[in-house]
Amino acid sequence: MNRVQVDDWRRKAREIMRNVKNLSDLDYHYAVLRRDRQHRFIIAELLQKSLSVLIVSINRFLKDACNVSASALTFYSILSFIPIVALAFAIAKGFGVGTSLEELIRGQFSNNESLASTIVEYANSALANAKGGVVTGFGIVILLWSVIKVLNSTELTMNRIWGIRKGRSIRRMFTDYLSIIFIVPILIILISSLNVFMGTDLKSEFPVLGDYLLRLFKFLPYLLVWMLFIFLYMFMPAAPVKFKHAFIAGMVAGTVYQIVQWFYIRFQIGVTSYNAIYGSLAALPLLLVWLQLSWCVVLWGTELCYILRNRHFMYKSELIGDTGWMETMEHAIRVVKYVAKVYVNNEGGPSLTMINKEMKMNTGKLRLVLEELMDRHILVVAKEDDDYYYYPASDFHRLSVAEIILNLSRVEESKDQEWKEQFSKAIRAEFSANKLA
Repeated sequence: MNRVQVDDWRRKAREIMRNVKNLSDLDYHYAVLRRDRQHRFIIAELLQKSLSVLIVSINRFLKDACNVSASALTFYSILSFIPIVALAFAIAKGFGVGTSLEELIRGQFSNNESLASTIVEYANSALANAKGGVVTGFGIVILLWSVIKVLNSTELTMNRIWGIRKGRSIRRMFTDYLSIIFIVPILIILISSLNVFMGTDLKSEFPVLGDYLLRLFKFLPYLLVWMLFIFLYMFMPAAPVKFKHAFIAGMVAGTVYQIVQWFYIRFQIGVTSYNAIYGSLAALPLLLVWLQLSWCVVLWGTELCYILRNRHFMYKSELIGDTGWMETMEHAIRVVKYVAKVYVNNEGGPSLTMINKEMKMNTGKLRLVLEELMDRHILVVAKEDDDYYYYPASDFHRLSVAEIILNLSRVEESKDQEWKEQFSKAIRAEFSANKLA
């Protein structure tokens, strides 16, 4: 082996060691997400990006304490479990498919028939109490409140992951949540019942093709889970989510959820020691574990959707809560100047994506700056085409940097009149000549 070959092997070894070291470097994976295609081979690029997305999503999952949020959602789910089933029964019976829903529930808890019977019995009892007697209206309100509480907690958790402080208004909550409450159970019941009804008809009408189509219908439950996850990531956050990002996150998280469910069912079959300890309630501890894991999967999928939407602006250090006054002011002035520049050039209002590319900031930090500018009536926002667009709230030609600083400083809230006048005078003397447009 000559010297050239030795040097070549050493160079390759150093490159391999560097790549191995990069795999353990979190900053490297954030950098991989931000960059565009680098490898000549699509498969190599896809594998590298997928690995980085996985590592960054787990990092954000832990940093955002999603396991704690999953515990809270598990608690609300347990509280509202019977009301949700009762409400689903009410809707199912209204459409004449109450028996199909009961069979679906018993099928989900086929390994514990006593638990399934208890759920159905309590749900029917809650529904009967809500419909009968003097407390009819109060019972229905309790049922609806239990379901709405779970939806609202889910939205708040997802908004926190997306870096959004303001959720839906009361009016939008009322209309959106009621739509979910009545539409989603109907879809679940119809799709689940379709397998039974269509399977019977297909066997009699198409003896040859019936078996093949029947196998196809066995995938309907998986399709239903994917649809629910995609819908959840598209609809629940108070942020513009593109369908392609919700679709990818929904398919991945939905698949992981079904794997977790498969292991849960197999583990439930194998565990017999719980029966001696808990008796008829043996399935309860496992149910709590399953709910906790299920919510963890849902929230991890939310992190995944967020990363796919904002991958070009992902950094290891978000610095959302630790941004100082001077840094916030600097970012705010830069944002307002950019919005003014785009608007004055008759290009309309820039989108959140455009501002992100110009500022080169974390999406979470930028959202806080933009929300502050909107709270102070400097900018207004409009949602169009799966993105937010920002416009001036007043004439930028008559607005100076001094007015922006004084507005964001909330100087008018100071009770010290003398200090307020001195501060305002100093800011205007220094920045009044600096116009935005």
